[in-house]
Amino acid sequence: MKKEKHTFYNYQFKHAAVSVANHPGIQTQAVAEALRIHPFMLSRWKKEMRDGVLENNDKSARSRTELLDAQKKIKALEKELKRLRSENVVLKKAERIFPGKK
Repeated sequence: MKKEKHTFYNYQFKHAAVSVANHPGIQTQAVAEALRIHPFMLSRWKKEMRDGVLENNDKSARSRTELLDAQKKIKALEKELKRLRSENVVLKKAERIFPGKK
């Protein structure tokens, strides 16, 4: 079973998308297509903006984004640590085979 990838959008992105979609003569469908998001999502953001709910979600969206960034950084650091450990093993073996002058 494939795990679904969720994209979290920050408040500024949502606010800009809603602002563009609210202009007269611009259809929600066209804005959603240009931003590569589902039109229903943009409609929901418009409703949340009208109801004043969207602003309250900014802090949680920011914390999710920070969490995802931290997880990416941890993965990169773990990969680098693994590489450095394997290099260290090779260097220790080389030091036993070719002892240096002290």
